[in-house]
Amino acid sequence: MNEKKSTHKLSSPLYVTKRLGFAKWKYWAIRAGGIVLAFLVAGIVCSILKPGSFGTFYSELIRGCFDFTDISSIIDLLVIFSILLTIAIVITPAFKMHFWNIGAEGQVLIGAMTAAGIAKFCPSDMPNIVILILAMVGAQSASVIWSIIPAFFKAYFNTNETLFTLMMNYIAMIAGAMAISIWIKNGSQSFGTLNQGTFPTIFGNSGTLVFIFSMAIFVGMFFYINKGKPGYEVTVIGESIDTARYIGINVKMVTIRTMAISGLLLGTVGFFIVCGVHQTFSASIVGGKGFTGVLIAWLGHFQPFEIMLFAFLAAVMEKGTATAASAVSISASQFSAICTGAFFFIIIACEFFSRYQFHLRHKEKKEAEQV
Repeated sequence: MNEKKSTHKLSSPLYVTKRLGFAKWKYWAIRAGGIVLAFLVAGIVCSILKPGSFGTFYSELIRGCFDFTDISSIIDLLVIFSILLTIAIVITPAFKMHFWNIGAEGQVLIGAMTAAGIAKFCPSDMPNIVILILAMVGAQSASVIWSIIPAFFKAYFNTNETLFTLMMNYIAMIAGAMAISIWIKNGSQSFGTLNQGTFPTIFGNSGTLVFIFSMAIFVGMFFYINKGKPGYEVTVIGESIDTARYIGINVKMVTIRTMAISGLLLGTVGFFIVCGVHQTFSASIVGGKGFTGVLIAWLGHFQPFEIMLFAFLAAVMEKGTATAASAVSISASQFSAICTGAFFFIIIACEFFSRYQFHLRHKEKKEAEQV
């Protein structure tokens, strides 16, 4: 028995097309509107949780980020900014060659764990500068090894690097928790404050050197991406692997080298976080900044100064909303996380609407019939 083929075609009344010839100023206007909307939504959420706090929210947000009479508070903002910026700029080369490294969180954490272990168990009579150097080298080495593993399997076995690096984040978190349970014999799971291997305080804050070193890394990565041969090779591989091979680029070697450099610098970030910022260690010490760095790199289109802009805005949102939440007696960490998440959601939505446009199919059909 022959079945009749259905000639009915399902079609959505709504479809999406890519915008062509969209003016750059319009694109940035949409982005600016999204940023304003994100901060407005944060104020509205604060008002819902604590009625009558709308004005207080913004005054406290500004005070928490831009009170130049409190240098330590400004440095705290710059430290958050520099950590986010460094993570985002360091993972950019891998993304430019379409190696989707989602493992920055774990790569930083492995470096932080190694730095913490070295700083804690070095002999107490050893000079602080020597302990810092050993902690930094240890953190960098551990993170390089951690980063090379997915790069090796991608280069030689063509594994899915997105899933591989994502999985390794959770392995790193488990490793961090296990390390604390082994190091701390009393079962408290509290690492405690480091008594040695910590950054000196400048302007009353140990994070000052973190900001300075992070800016040096940013400058180095800017030239690495835009001016050097490695940056050129990464760009060519991202555009076409076949073209890269044709002109003599060793794709496997460049993949492993790029991830090794990324791991080296992400391990340095872990060292900064443990020895310079918190001066302690926990399995959650990175606080999601590795994942946030991925978003910042993508929103910045892998361009250093756009990445810098979004890293600063994210830092203002995180620091400012935490300060405002404390002022109006709301849970600072949870409120800051909600507002930061809303910030990225709105900006990503603006990215979508600036690149694509919606069309109504029946409307166009009517217009065609009229013609």
